[in-house]
Amino acid sequence: MTKGTPSFGKMNRGKTHIRCPRCGRHSYNVVKGYCAACGYGRSRRIKRGLARLLSRPVGNVRR
Repeated sequence: MTKGTPSFGKMNRGKTHIRCPRCGRHSYNVVKGYCAACGYGRSRRIKRGLARLLSRPVGNVRR
């Protein structure tokens, strides 16, 4: 795989992402039809950081 001059020719093929109507970030994929940041276009909104909150100890846990 080359990562020099031949790869730069693939950068002007068209827009893959445009501005999202919901979150305003430049993450809405035109081909797939949903936003990579907030999930607009899918059934639910994407929630980040949920695994970090679930791994916290809850209450007074004694071992």
